[in-house]
Amino acid sequence: MIRLSLIFFFLVLSGCAGMVESTKSVGKSMESSIIEMMTYSEEDETALPRELTEITTEVGLTELWRKKVSAGQGDRFLRLEMVVSDGKIFVADNKGLVVALDQKSGATLWEVETNLPISGGLEVGFEHVFFGTTDADVVALKMADGDTAWTTQVSSEVLSIPRFSDGFLVVRSIDGAVNTLDAATGNELWSYIRDVPALSLRGTSSPVVKSGGVISGYANGKLVVLRLKDGLQIWETSVAVPRGRGALSRMVDVDSDPLAGERFIYAATFNGGVVAVDVRSGQIAWRRSEMSSFKKMVADWVSIFVVDVNNHIWSADQSDGRLNWEQDALENRQLTPLVKVDEYLLTADYEGYLHVLNVSDGQLVGRLKVSDNAVIEAPVFDDGLIYIQNVKGEITALRIGVQPEAEE
Repeated sequence: MIRLSLIFFFLVLSGCAGMVESTKSVGKSMESSIIEMMTYSEEDETALPRELTEITTEVGLTELWRKKVSAGQGDRFLRLEMVVSDGKIFVADNKGLVVALDQKSGATLWEVETNLPISGGLEVGFEHVFFGTTDADVVALKMADGDTAWTTQVSSEVLSIPRFSDGFLVVRSIDGAVNTLDAATGNELWSYIRDVPALSLRGTSSPVVKSGGVISGYANGKLVVLRLKDGLQIWETSVAVPRGRGALSRMVDVDSDPLAGERFIYAATFNGGVVAVDVRSGQIAWRRSEMSSFKKMVADWVSIFVVDVNNHIWSADQSDGRLNWEQDALENRQLTPLVKVDEYLLTADYEGYLHVLNVSDGQLVGRLKVSDNAVIEAPVFDDGLIYIQNVKGEITALRIGVQPEAEE
């Protein structure tokens, strides 16, 4: 059976602080039946992935190195993203291995077996590498050698990426809590607690820190902005309202990381589309209901780019939401979130293909099969190189370049 799992849709009962073990056991007991309900098989023709067609290649992708690094994350929904800093790539797997690689060559610089169930990360800052676990631990490793600097427990499982800013580490857990820690010591500085719906998508958006504020989306369709230094709530607004009769149709989870611009904060919800919210007032400026999504958005100077729940890719004007283009040639191919590289957008899919789109019109201008296994996390771009990690923990480094005939 071929599984193109919408594992982002695992439904879990979210517990409150002090009920961590109960929450985790309930989630595990539901998982097997819900995966079955929400997945695609050869016998299911309701959401077939679109077959790839010939394209005119204008952008070349050249493999530089490839290396099997870890066990990866397998078929579980985790947030195990690579992160690049100071010439190193940091990688983690769900069995607790953390590895530092040389960015240019792929050579292993150090690796540490933490024996922890890593589920959210990685983030770097303050000479540390940070991650969260399914056991509600937040851990800092020393960037230089992987030694443990500190470990702190939060209220529940961490399925989002901790965020570092100005000496603070902001951690969001699945029970709705935002805990802010001293990045040097792990000591809690403040916490923000709110209820979440009993039934929601498995996963949480990662907090976004910008201009002294912490932006966080919730499973009840709320978007909240807190003050970084003390957790004071600046404003809260509803970016989506539950509609319909069925449990699935009423889910309005903000599982896509908010996207913070200078004028607006952009939030994508599972059933409520994409909205632009005024940074200062929290008022909704515009909404595009057709672009419902649970994947991280990206932007350039004038547009935002979204992968929707059907794996259509959209471009919309930042100021008024006017649609620029829609690309549906990759429908149902279980695309990763987008990454912007100069005038191109990159995304990978369940068959291990990396796709290149033109920012201006959404046309597919490049493609390369980089893996025999699925890629579910966004490509990473740094210092002219692209890094792709598949679900089995194999990393490929690539260089992107315009084809000579395309320049003429």
